[in-house]
Amino acid sequence: MARSATLLCCLLLGFGLFSGSVAAQLLLDESADPWSRFHRTILALQEGSTEEQADFALDALRELIEVYIAEADLALMEARQPDQANKAKLRGWSLAVDQYASQLMLVMEDIEDGFPLVISLGREGAVTVTVADRAVMLNHPRALQQSAFEQRVLAEFCSRHDCEAMTEQADSAEPIPRSGSGMKPGWAFTETGQVCSRQGIEVRFGSTRKLGESRSTCEELLQEADTLVTEIAWQRRHGVVVDWAQLAVSPTPQRPEHLVRLNAAGDSILVTLPLIYGSPGLLEDLKPWLRYRVGAGEEVQLRLDAADYGWLPAAH
Repeated sequence: MARSATLLCCLLLGFGLFSGSVAAQLLLDESADPWSRFHRTILALQEGSTEEQADFALDALRELIEVYIAEADLALMEARQPDQANKAKLRGWSLAVDQYASQLMLVMEDIEDGFPLVISLGREGAVTVTVADRAVMLNHPRALQQSAFEQRVLAEFCSRHDCEAMTEQADSAEPIPRSGSGMKPGWAFTETGQVCSRQGIEVRFGSTRKLGESRSTCEELLQEADTLVTEIAWQRRHGVVVDWAQLAVSPTPQRPEHLVRLNAAGDSILVTLPLIYGSPGLLEDLKPWLRYRVGAGEEVQLRLDAADYGWLPAAH
């Protein structure tokens, strides 16, 4: 069975979270969809106590772990079907999801050990729990079950906390606090075209046609690169040795996520990297920059040419 999923096990540092002005406008706009009780609880928690935030995050992660363990078991069961053509891929997916559930347990331990915690609300209502630079989006892997997942988390949390008072306070038009870097790339326009850059990565597009497409591509690249930095750094902090020669990205069966192999032992991360996966040679070119950003290499200034990856806007 195909699963429509948004499994992001990390903080999208370049993912544009709502600014206060946009959030306030949405909250005041009568034509916009109303915030659910789950989202109003999140808004209240951003102003709540550290203990409340930690309690909510632990409830959500505990529920998420159960969900992913069930998904891993289901994939393994599908792989055992005699007419299943993707047995190996499903077994690999099951193992990767099971490993991800184990990583969520480590995130829970970080919360219990008192590491810094941020609960943020991003575009389209996506909720992210960030612990010591490690982020987990509170998304059920099956989109149609997201609401049920949120209600289970609320039921558990609100059985111990006064959620009515929380949502009453959060129902006002307070702006959503901004979290994450949200840093936009810089742009330069020269005789030979346009160049975007940020934090040591420079991409030359060589054309001023369809600036919007170039901006979108650049921001997607930087978002995915930041995601890899966050995930790899988190893995290293938890004792995983990254074999940079083994670093590779592959698709997962019938799902939007990608599997990034970190070493021959099988350590890996699950994250959505459509641009990096779809651009042959890009991950190899990014490796020196990634090593530098996670503290495993010398400082580099990475200069990429959009033409090398087929990113130039098509001529008409």
